Amino acid sequence: MQTLHKIWLPLVLLVSLHTVAKGQPTHYSVGGTAGMVIATNGSPFDGRSPTGGIDVAALWSHKDTSVFWHRFWDEPMIGVRANYAHIWNSVAGDRLGLAWTLNGPLLGHLSWTYSVGLSMYTKPYSVTHDTTNSFIGSPLNCLIDLGFMYELPLSERLTATLTAKLVHSSNGYLYKPNHGLNYLQAELGLRYGPARRHYRHRPSFFSDSTFHGYGRPFLLVAPGAVMSRYDDIDDIIYYPTYLLQLGYTRQVHPCFAIGGALDLSYNFSHRRMAPTDELPVYPAAFGFFDTQWGPLTLRLGLAHYLAYYPLNWEQYYERVAVYYRIGNAGHHLVGAGMKVHYDHIDFIEWSYIYEF
Repeated sequence: MQTLHKIWLPLVLLVSLHTVAKGQPTHYSVGGTAGMVIATNGSPFDGRSPTGGIDVAALWSHKDTSVFWHRFWDEPMIGVRANYAHIWNSVAGDRLGLAWTLNGPLLGHLSWTYSVGLSMYTKPYSVTHDTTNSFIGSPLNCLIDLGFMYELPLSERLTATLTAKLVHSSNGYLYKPNHGLNYLQAELGLRYGPARRHYRHRPSFFSDSTFHGYGRPFLLVAPGAVMSRYDDIDDIIYYPTYLLQLGYTRQVHPCFAIGGALDLSYNFSHRRMAPTDELPVYPAAFGFFDTQWGPLTLRLGLAHYLAYYPLNWEQYYERVAVYYRIGNAGHHLVGAGMKVHYDHIDFIEWSYIYEF
């Protein structure tokens, strides 16, 4: 539990404080949420557990027309979001969340939202106090949501919003038990602040005539640590994990990149279940797509193991990562990513990237 406090919490607070330091927020929002828990493998929920709560946010609009990514993303808003969700029939209690968030127009009145941060459950697993919850093992977990928002201006400074989103919460086996919780949520809200100047189609993909595509080889190193899902539930034993990537990124637009890599990872907790597993690495082919907002990069990728391993029942996995570029044109990026199988995060990657 202390590991999550020491690593994930300072990272979220650092990004949030960096956002707040930009000056007074230009928008404030409040909304009511409703939804349900999606059943996953090992879940005590039947998929019909309803949720309800409240969500508030402070947002900063980026609309300097001299900056290309401000123009291309059509005045994106970056901010800090806090929320509360009551979960009926929940052995894990209610959920509190704090996250860095981004909102950007897509087409017409439709925009999209993305948040990454922390969630806290009020009734985590405790061998001495709560033997009914063998599902959520730590008060603090990661929180990720991705959704679409419809904006309807009511006045010059008031906008009604309707949002549908998918929410995930788990701790990446920094503490166990950890199966993860997924939610479908809808939100009806109001945002106070200057209405967007216009609702229009995206700028032309090649609207920056001075841009010429280029490629960059890169090296990514990402150590981590997990508790094994194969140990007894109350054993406090950590196992190292690692990820090494050798890859190539092609910048196809000032705000988009694609790429691929040889993905070399290993989770040493697997040796708890298979002591004869002498493999030092699980090789995989990894492809990804980047979206970029100045120094921030969101990477979404899909990988396939190049050989069959019995402990990796799913031969495909996804990766979601957020990186921060040090310096406007620097070669160094730092951030966090997650190796994700269907119903859980295999491990959290604390990443350093060097681009050649």
